[in-house]
Amino acid sequence: MAPIKISMRGLAEVASAEPSRKHSKLKQYQFPESEESKGRSNYYVKALSAIKRHHRGQSNFVDSVLQGLKIGAAAETDPRRKAKLLNNHRAITDYLKAFGGRPLEIKPGKSLYYVYKDLVVSAHPDLVAEEDGSLVLIKLNLGKEDFAGGVNSTLLHVLYEAAAAQGLPIKSTGVECLQTSSGSRTTGPKRGFPGKGALNAACQELLDLWPAA
Repeated sequence: MAPIKISMRGLAEVASAEPSRKHSKLKQYQFPESEESKGRSNYYVKALSAIKRHHRGQSNFVDSVLQGLKIGAAAETDPRRKAKLLNNHRAITDYLKAFGGRPLEIKPGKSLYYVYKDLVVSAHPDLVAEEDGSLVLIKLNLGKEDFAGGVNSTLLHVLYEAAAAQGLPIKSTGVECLQTSSGSRTTGPKRGFPGKGALNAACQELLDLWPAA
């Protein structure tokens, strides 16, 4: 049997969904190679690039991206493309307002995975950085709405365990979720994450749901 693949956000959202909505939520993430899924993952590519450039001190580049997004949106006639340009502009400005002052030293990205039985959960951080001499792995929510309750705890636990499995020198507080619209910052627990029992239970639930989704 080929491994089942899903993103850490997908696992977290299925785990936190109401029982009646778990199947429909899973369908959104069930085929990561589909055009719809790829489009969703690439939606904020311009914003993410600008955020990295900001922390590298390339303010002129960020300004040009912001200007280009506004000009492009003003000229765009397709409503969906126009919304994408404006949403990227909003995400950049929201991030800079809430988190732009942090002294993050951007490092090369990491491809991380959490494996449970036949389930492979991708746990790729959006930002890999050093801050005050410590490794920081950051998941960004650049959308207009914060993640639903319960998503952050599972998401950060997966990210931490995946990083630890690869031998990265990560502290429990070194995994973070930054939500630009609200300006909220959630980090892992200071006393460390609990055992993998709850996380593996969420993985098993997803494996049980998969055939019927």
